[in-house]
Amino acid sequence: MNYSCLIVDDERPALKLLTAYISKLPHLKLVASCENALEATAALGKEQVDLLFLDIQMPELTGLEMLKLLRIKPKVILTTAYREFAVEGFSLDATDYLVKPFSFERFLQAVNKATNQIQLEKTKAAPPQSDSKEEVTQDHFFVRSNHKMEKVDFAEIRYLESMREYVAIYTTKRKFVVHQTMNQMEKELPSTNFMRVHRSFMINLDKIESVMGNMILIGDQKIGIGASYKKRFFDQLRLL
Repeated sequence: MNYSCLIVDDERPALKLLTAYISKLPHLKLVASCENALEATAALGKEQVDLLFLDIQMPELTGLEMLKLLRIKPKVILTTAYREFAVEGFSLDATDYLVKPFSFERFLQAVNKATNQIQLEKTKAAPPQSDSKEEVTQDHFFVRSNHKMEKVDFAEIRYLESMREYVAIYTTKRKFVVHQTMNQMEKELPSTNFMRVHRSFMINLDKIESVMGNMILIGDQKIGIGASYKKRFFDQLRLL
């Protein structure tokens, strides 16, 4: 699925950076970039926008003031140099809050969070199907590896291992190492298939081969079940 994007920022370098970041993701399409909130409001009246990258400190009308005026809001990712506006931003239903300067990895995390929310809302809003076809939901995300964006299908992930500020994603084909935390990955992956079983490990429940005591076997990897995760895991195991 493709997502249309609108950038609003009064600083040319910021516009240029966000444009470059968006161009790296094949599922994002930039429909307009504006230097103030008034231009952006007009653009929103003409274009269908899924993701709004919105600066806060702008002349005439701030990003937060613009948000208060919008009757229909796309998913909003705030981009600002000021941390102190975070609470107010989230109170206006912003999806994420990027503090300048932010890395591409942090940008990608925000995009994944927003697109997952869009897919979830569309799934909930979809009318019941009369036939046996399953509803289409987000089944992949993109990660940065070897200076390029690579698609990772959820179904191919076997397990994930925390490496402090990085996470190793082990798939049926290869291993990816991404600059994200396990908590961030836990929010991005569907809870119906993925479960945290240890402080350092999250597993794809569909890839479990056997469970013996407090050990889970996935391929040739043995993963211990942490004490605080044990009850939830075995409760879920009985439902599979």
